[in-house]
Amino acid sequence: MKVVLILLGAFCLANASQVYTADQSYLIKQKNIYELFWHVDQPTVYYPELYEKARSFSVEDHINSYTDKTVVTEFLRRWKHGMLPRGQVFSIMYPHLHEEAVCLFNLLYSAKDFDTFYNTAVWARFNMNEHMFIYALSVAVLHRSDTQYVRLPPLYEVVPNLFFNEDVLYKAHHLGMGDTNLKKTDNGVNHYVIRSNYSNWYLVRNNLPEQKLSYFTEDVGLGQFYFMINHDFPYWMNSVQYKLPTNVRGEMYLFEHKQLLLRYYLERLSNDMGEVDYVDFHQPIVTGYYPRMQHRNGMQFPQRETDAVVPLHMHKYVQEAEHLESRIADAIDSGFVEDVNHQHINIYTQEGLNVLGNIIQGNADAVNPKYYGQYDVLCKKIFGFSVQPNTKYQIAPSALEIFSSSTRDPVLYSIYKNVVTYFLNYKKHMPSYTQEELGFPGVVIESVAVDKLMTFFDHFESMLNNAVSIQNHKDAQSMLIKARQYRLNHKPFTYHITVNSEKVVKAMVRVFLGPKYDVYGHELDISENYMNFMELDQWMVDLKVGTNKIERNSHESIYVVSDDVPSDVYYKKIVNAMDGLEPLTYTTKLYGFPDRLMLPKGKKEGMPFKLFVHIAPVDETKSFKVNTPIWGTSTMDGRPMGFPLDKPVQAYNFTLSNLHFKDVFIFHKQFDEMNVTL
Repeated sequence: MKVVLILLGAFCLANASQVYTADQSYLIKQKNIYELFWHVDQPTVYYPELYEKARSFSVEDHINSYTDKTVVTEFLRRWKHGMLPRGQVFSIMYPHLHEEAVCLFNLLYSAKDFDTFYNTAVWARFNMNEHMFIYALSVAVLHRSDTQYVRLPPLYEVVPNLFFNEDVLYKAHHLGMGDTNLKKTDNGVNHYVIRSNYSNWYLVRNNLPEQKLSYFTEDVGLGQFYFMINHDFPYWMNSVQYKLPTNVRGEMYLFEHKQLLLRYYLERLSNDMGEVDYVDFHQPIVTGYYPRMQHRNGMQFPQRETDAVVPLHMHKYVQEAEHLESRIADAIDSGFVEDVNHQHINIYTQEGLNVLGNIIQGNADAVNPKYYGQYDVLCKKIFGFSVQPNTKYQIAPSALEIFSSSTRDPVLYSIYKNVVTYFLNYKKHMPSYTQEELGFPGVVIESVAVDKLMTFFDHFESMLNNAVSIQNHKDAQSMLIKARQYRLNHKPFTYHITVNSEKVVKAMVRVFLGPKYDVYGHELDISENYMNFMELDQWMVDLKVGTNKIERNSHESIYVVSDDVPSDVYYKKIVNAMDGLEPLTYTTKLYGFPDRLMLPKGKKEGMPFKLFVHIAPVDETKSFKVNTPIWGTSTMDGRPMGFPLDKPVQAYNFTLSNLHFKDVFIFHKQFDEMNVTL
């Protein structure tokens, strides 16, 4: 039989992802939110009618329309004193800007109803720094209950300077000024398409092999994904105060970054590159970074030369980071952390990894924030090589200090190589799984097959209208500028798993992908390679007595989402639905890892990998639900994230009947060689 998917999941068991038809209330919210993100640097030009709404609205006069008057009072005090001016660069990782952005977020978050929230956002669009406004509004939409399932426009179309190189934006700027060489007119709208290449196209640096991976690190979907997972639980947000789950945050932080690191490593292998290097505060940094990007005010992103050493002005941060490294390592070795009352908390418990993850990230749920600090933020500051600001508002943040651009710098993955090593060391202090914990009596995986795995590059278009200045609203409506670039993709594939069961039972299927060989061609044993397997999917099945034929398509993976619909197309769908021309549907799972990046590129002749399938029994007495803005509602099955490859593996325990290794090959083809329906 073909097993019916019971529930889609984000982690470990189930994510109740459902599809709804939008009603007028949803459509109005979605349209209003979308419009707030366009041309925020020219608010009086684009949708000028909003200007009158902003002028007539007073936060102070509506103080009773917010749930927390203290929040309003603090915001007004800051506002009257002076906050980040419009036109200046913004990054949440600078303490004074972080305080101001959180203050604005709290104002938006505490609005009693959607009308107050919307009016406040309209006011902020005209009065606050543009990028601080985009940041605070984005996070507020993600976390307010009355904007649940309201889709943000793709961030690479809202702030294209954080996703595209300066040569692309230079061309867009000239088109906005009237260059008609690329113009094509359709229904009164001038269409322009700019070819967008990755950084390794223009300048080739022989001492920078990582440039071969720019198609992956600079992928617009990857950058947006990294922003989203870091704002499921923003590091500055206290879970109790903002009604977020408290029991998975730290573990999720470690798991998500381990998955990202593994995905990068598999892409390196596809390009004949080896392990990700560690990065050290006192050694030359092997990986240089030469961003061809500009901040919105024209300021260049800082660069880092190959084999550069940490600059002197960063040494105070290095000293602080080394103290934090020592405290984290001591906690792992001793088995406890120290809270604010100097009490010891055992971390070798079921909740221990969550506690450890919180202190490594340095988030607001850490048991002792002052003592354990913010290691993650510090590393990005140090290795990003940002310059020392002259004043508190004249900053030039590095790519690492802006979530949307962080994945572009290869040293990000070295930072998380260090972080994941803490995770691995922690797990090494724990006993390996026994056969009883790994096994599933009465269940046998008889065979595993998967369709041919093929990757290719195809065209993708992103709207760049927000990158150009406009004369008036009419001009904006009559112009459509798009960047066309090649992005990695894969042909959809299906797992075919045959399972024999002696009983009727609910089970969890987990699928992983890992390397078969290292970069030198040595075949790897699971006991030395378990940490290099990336989880591709997991789903719940009801096994019947006898033979069960399970099928699962790659698009159904709990971790991935399809490409965003371009903003101009989605906005038109909203308007058409409001006019009754066609219904608009929306899903309860809006964000995730880009489906198109699910598989590493592989090679033309085929590149060998290992597929690992594990089936485990589901004990519903140990299950619990978790709801987060990015992954939706999930039912955790009580097992650690990444199970059963989250701990050191004893190879003799991995011969059980309910697990299966399968050799697979990933072939990379030209698009015209493919016979594919996406």
